[in-house]
Amino acid sequence: MQKPKSNPRRSPGRGNRSLFHRTVFLLAVVGVLAFVPLVVQLVKLQIFQHNEWEQRAANQQTLDVAVNAGRGAIYDAQGRTLARSGTVYQLILSPRDVVVSVNKSSYEDEDGNLKQGEYEQAIEDKRDLIVDGLVDLLGLNEDRLRQRIENTDSAYEPLAYELEEEETTAVREFIKENKLSSMLYFEPSSKRYYPYSSVGAHILGFMAYTENSGSVKVGAQGVEALYQDVLSGATGRVVTSKTGAGTEMLSTYEEYIDAENGGNLHLTIDATIQSMLEQTLEEGIQTYNVKKGGFAIALDPSTGAILGMASSPNFDPNEYASVFDQELLDELKALAEEYGEDSDEYNQAVSDALNLQWRNKALSDTYEPGSTFKPLVVAAALEEGVISPNDHFYCDGGQQVADWFITCHKRAGHGDQTLTQVLENSCNDGMMQIVQKLGADTFWDYLENYGLFDSTGIDLFGEGTSVFWPGGKDFFTSIYGETSVATASFGQTFKITPIQMATAFASMINGGHLLEPYVVQSVSDDDGNSTYYHQVQEVRQVISEETSSTLRGMLESVVAGPSASGRNAYMAGYRIGGKTGTSQKRDEKTGDLICSFMGFAPVDNPKVLVLLAYDSPEQSASNSNYTPSGTYISGGNIAAPMAGQLLADILDYMGVEKQYTTDELEASDTTMINVTGYELTVAKGLLTDRGIRCRTVGSGNTVTGQLPASGVTIPGSSTVILYLGEEVPKDKVKVPDLEGLSPSEAKNTLEEMGLFLRATGVTDDGGNLEAINQSIAANTQVSPGTVVEVRFVSSVIDYADQELPD
Repeated sequence: MQKPKSNPRRSPGRGNRSLFHRTVFLLAVVGVLAFVPLVVQLVKLQIFQHNEWEQRAANQQTLDVAVNAGRGAIYDAQGRTLARSGTVYQLILSPRDVVVSVNKSSYEDEDGNLKQGEYEQAIEDKRDLIVDGLVDLLGLNEDRLRQRIENTDSAYEPLAYELEEEETTAVREFIKENKLSSMLYFEPSSKRYYPYSSVGAHILGFMAYTENSGSVKVGAQGVEALYQDVLSGATGRVVTSKTGAGTEMLSTYEEYIDAENGGNLHLTIDATIQSMLEQTLEEGIQTYNVKKGGFAIALDPSTGAILGMASSPNFDPNEYASVFDQELLDELKALAEEYGEDSDEYNQAVSDALNLQWRNKALSDTYEPGSTFKPLVVAAALEEGVISPNDHFYCDGGQQVADWFITCHKRAGHGDQTLTQVLENSCNDGMMQIVQKLGADTFWDYLENYGLFDSTGIDLFGEGTSVFWPGGKDFFTSIYGETSVATASFGQTFKITPIQMATAFASMINGGHLLEPYVVQSVSDDDGNSTYYHQVQEVRQVISEETSSTLRGMLESVVAGPSASGRNAYMAGYRIGGKTGTSQKRDEKTGDLICSFMGFAPVDNPKVLVLLAYDSPEQSASNSNYTPSGTYISGGNIAAPMAGQLLADILDYMGVEKQYTTDELEASDTTMINVTGYELTVAKGLLTDRGIRCRTVGSGNTVTGQLPASGVTIPGSSTVILYLGEEVPKDKVKVPDLEGLSPSEAKNTLEEMGLFLRATGVTDDGGNLEAINQSIAANTQVSPGTVVEVRFVSSVIDYADQELPD
């Protein structure tokens, strides 16, 4: 019988081991998968985001406080402070500490549960206290303040800037009374002050918050902007450890980095000369009702140093966001009445007005220089030898150039003229003949050599760019550029900046050296040590000393000549040279003109060059050549008289000795001698020896009185009064109104009243001279013997409107 097969069974121990292995494997897989995200996150934090988290940790563990550097001062050429920084205060609020100051434990019940409503109300009461107090004391915006005080994540919210010491007194008392020092406090800061108000505003600029400056004001215009890095210095830091609540831990880590104060700027600008420029500009604007302001530049032609630079309208950098000009204020007032101060029209007008008054026209604007440009062309032609000082030029009223007949301002023509007379007469016809001899190619080269295609490099913010003909030299030297060459000879159909014009003109009179203009002479540190000093920068030699000397002599004739176009700039004893300019504003199509004068003195060794221009004097009617008061609108009538007086004032201030001609010496001041008690014949002889004429009142042979008294300074051509047997009158007399009188009429009128005339300006007694102002106002009571200074000018017709090719 066969034995049955047995049924094999799995060992219990072996099955348990298999299950265990599977379980361990699954746990390992799950474990690894679970830790992968953690590992990835660790790699991300420790490697890829290491720097970021390290910085966050440092920020949480350290308190980093900036230490502001002192901003450097700005001084004028005489060391007078034009800009300085003073201590003011910022009011800082910590919204987080407002909440912390309310003790939670005070609002818990017996079981330690927080009375949430009462606690939140206490916080709100504290906020109300602060908001109401600051609105009342400082006039802060309530809605804005509430929004900021509720920002509990913040511990630093500046609420008010640039508070003066006296403004902080009441707030400090409020903080003390209400125990708010942990959440409301002052931080010292600085504020920029400009002691001379609007004087030099366009050169200095101002401080303002910009898009990138955050809560710190930076230079926004002028040298404040261009020299921001020099003036601002380097900010210091104090880094210490802090607790989780943000308070400083004094006994642990701390590091100090000293602030470096900014450098001090020492300008070439002289505040006195700057004031003269601004006053002269404003006087002309008021006298001739100039509609669009003007500009003025004074510079030292031997170095390029800017002595003054003015632009109108002006502004006060202490209140740079306020409209300063009265005419602009009147326009804004009218718009506010029409549209309301919240209207878009009004707000846009305010923005436009601010930008207009901030704009430095002498630096940024371009204009057609007109006849002030003519000497540059003459100098180029002389330098090239294509003309000589002895050449003659016949003006018959104009020139046919291509398809245009381009006229001279004297349509009947000047006839035969010497080269000097071409400048004296400001003859366009003569200039077109000269430029034909010079040639377009060479003319273009001189435009480049005078620096008119490039910026001057002046160290001021916002220099403009000249505008010349499309097509450049290829167009200018082609047959299509013939009319442009002709009109450019008298300064039209191209536009340059005033600073370019002044710099080019300076090169023509200083021996031929084109110099880079500048306003910062040096920089000094806190200890007064010089860290930078400007050296004169010559760009190139444009003309020779010989040509420069010739031009200076010619331009003196333009002012001193009895019938020259610049004669209204004449001032006895000052040897002024210069050129008038009257240019069309062809791009505006308004008929308005720019009246300018470029003058320098003394002629033999120029110390100062002045460019003065008035933009759009009021016309008596549309396209009229006369102002409402009857003045012919031209540079010779409007700008020249103002510039002549300005140059005389500057030279007097600089202490430049006067240089008189023989004729001027005869008319110069003399001191009255004592002749009282002398026999009449003897007295007359003594006066004659001193060049003094006399007339008598009364009868007899002995002088019993005289007018003026001994020692009084009078003009040399005066006629004194000798009294014979009569007393000198003691009653005061009224000064007559002399405006419009000729020199002889004014002299006779004053002498009849026992007063004396000191004539200035144009004084050769021609038929068209007239008084424009007097030193003592009409109807003023004065003593007999008083000297009245009267300025005379001559009516100059050196411009006539004409249609010019583009």
